[in-house]
Amino acid sequence: MTLELYIRLFVYTAAAFILIYVVQIPFRKIGNRLVKALLFLLKTVGTLFFGLILIAFDFAVVWRHEYIFGALYLALLPDVFMDIVAFLVTLFKKGKEKKSIKLIITCLLTMIFTVYNVVNMQTIKADFHTVSSSKLKQAYRLAFFADLHYGSSQSQKTVDDALADIVRQAPDYLLLVGDITDENTTKEEMEYIYQKIGSLDIPTYFIYGNHDRQERSIEKYESQNYTEKELEDAITGNGITILYEDYVKINDDLIFLGREDPSHPEERKAVKDLPVLPRECYIVSLDHTPYQNDEIRELKADLQFSGHTHAAQFFPIQTVYRLIGLNTCGEYRVGDTLLYITPGISGWALPLRSEAHSCYEIFDLLPE
Repeated sequence: MTLELYIRLFVYTAAAFILIYVVQIPFRKIGNRLVKALLFLLKTVGTLFFGLILIAFDFAVVWRHEYIFGALYLALLPDVFMDIVAFLVTLFKKGKEKKSIKLIITCLLTMIFTVYNVVNMQTIKADFHTVSSSKLKQAYRLAFFADLHYGSSQSQKTVDDALADIVRQAPDYLLLVGDITDENTTKEEMEYIYQKIGSLDIPTYFIYGNHDRQERSIEKYESQNYTEKELEDAITGNGITILYEDYVKINDDLIFLGREDPSHPEERKAVKDLPVLPRECYIVSLDHTPYQNDEIRELKADLQFSGHTHAAQFFPIQTVYRLIGLNTCGEYRVGDTLLYITPGISGWALPLRSEAHSCYEIFDLLPE
């Protein structure tokens, strides 16, 4: 993430703010409450649309114009909020709406909201969790993160500082749960991040997400920055183990199982076709996407780590996800499995985050 892209984002947002304000002038002159209500509804739908299209729709047109969509989202949400405030003021206090004051406040809200989104994306925190089980004979500290999307949304310093902080937490193992890189990542950036992770001196295990291998970059850039073989070599060449529809046994009481992402259905095995798991061990399943509830129930792992959702990334999309029944972030009980979905250590494409903070997870597994 470079200064040039930040400047681009702020310029686009200023242009979107002016456009939205100018388009509304003739409607505001009408002064009809029905017209105002329809305008408010249209802006609310527009905010939800741009938030959803940025995080939920994997279209090439979105990738090519993501900063335009992001700018419209940043300008629309504060405008909608200001409409609500203005309505409440005029409802309880008689008098005409002061358009100049409203314009100034909306402008300030847009600036504050934009800065908050950027700061929230660049601020990475640690979330701590404790789980106990009679299957465990000793304590383990696991660090895991997903959705770094290195090269897309965070500066190199932000990422380097977060990795140094992970080392300070002294985990026994580091688990990379997909989308460490994406279609915006250059070959040099891809090689750098795995060299950096490999130098942490923590036993590290990796699974693929839906973006790591850059399959969709042909649609966006008409080329790939690196091949799947180059990616695999960079991962394994830095001492990181790829778990691919297989498991590794840690001592005699802990197992890490790595799943292929559902975006590769031809390579993802049915649960019945997976290697037979020693059920006396505590099983931690790594699966980038958290929506396969039937498979989770069938697999019966003790714990599953997932990412992918980014906690919806753009407010209020997390509420939309929950209303339609999608697992979004946090803890869920799915059959016999405790499913934990991380909000992600970074985000997709834009350096914006108005939902849950960027974070990595620390899990202390304790014997009962």
